[in-house]
Amino acid sequence: MNFQVDPEELRGHARNLESIAEGFQAVKDASAHIAQDDEAYGQLCGWISAILEGRHGKQDDLVASVEANLRACARALVRNADRYRDTEDGHAKGFDRMISGPGG
Repeated sequence: MNFQVDPEELRGHARNLESIAEGFQAVKDASAHIAQDDEAYGQLCGWISAILEGRHGKQDDLVASVEANLRACARALVRNADRYRDTEDGHAKGFDRMISGPGG
């Protein structure tokens, strides 16, 4: 089995994931301005505020988890791109030494 990896393509994918993660960060920032307000729905429906706040907290946790996972994937892609580049550089140096001979 053989395959070809372009480290720059991996870095491009990592940048795309970071861009998506920034969108989730924007959602988190906007969500931080939402607060439970028992007066917002009046006396008859004031209980809705507590239910919505509970769901809002769960949604915040979910958004934070997705953002963290996107950033972790992006870091892993960059790490792998670096490893592929380092491996290729090492192989190239080995071939250069073989071509230039023992005296170098």
